This record gives sequence, C-alpha cells and structure tokens, in this order.
Amino acid sequence: MKTLLSLLVLLALSGSSFADEIQKGAIVQVKPNSIWFQDAGKFNHWRQLKKSGNAAAFASYQEKMLVERDAWQFTNTLTAKILSYEPAKDRVKVQMKTEGRILDTTWFLEPDALAR
Repeated sequence: MKTLLSLLVLLALSGSSFADEIQKGAIVQVKPNSIWFQDAGKFNHWRQLKKSGNAAAFASYQEKMLVERDAWQFTNTLTAKILSYEPAKDRVKVQMKTEGRILDTTWFLEPDALAR
C-alpha cells in the first residue's frame, strides 16, 4: 500500500513539475499531429467533447474543424512561443515561431501538445 501511495505521489509531482515549466515567453516545441485552434471557443468545445467520452461526436467535430480549417494538424514538430498558460482551462496560447506563412499567428493548444 505504501508503495502504491509513493508511486501516486511521484506521478502527481512529475505532472505538476511539467506544468510549472510552462512559462510565459518560453520557446517550446509542439509535437507533430497536435491539433491547433485559433478560436478559443472552438478549442474549448473540442476539449469538452474530447473529455465527454463520446468518441463519435468528438471525431465528427474534430474532422469538421479540420476540413473547414477552423483547426489545423501539422505533421512536423513546430516551434512556438508561450503567450499564456491557463491550467484551469487546460490550454496554452502560443505564437507560431516556425518560419512560413503562418509565422507569428496565435493558437490555442492542449498543454500535452508541448514536447517535454
């Protein structure tokens, strides 16, 4: 029992330590195939569907957002600058720093999309 409790404490601390690393102004790498949103409301709705457990509704909404280009999924690791981190909303606002036509655009991501 003590071993299990120790393991749970260790896991909790390791997760929170990464959250502590998300600092405004930091330059980070975003994992390939992460979903990026420019609209906070659409990002929030996507997160709610993802957490709801309704896989069909989530997949349908995500596909709709990607097709309509209200969300983007990039296949490469990209560089971004942290503009803000909102743990209560489980989201990070970033500015694209990878060279290209969307340089300096702002996006909302899940904190898990950031490479550790």
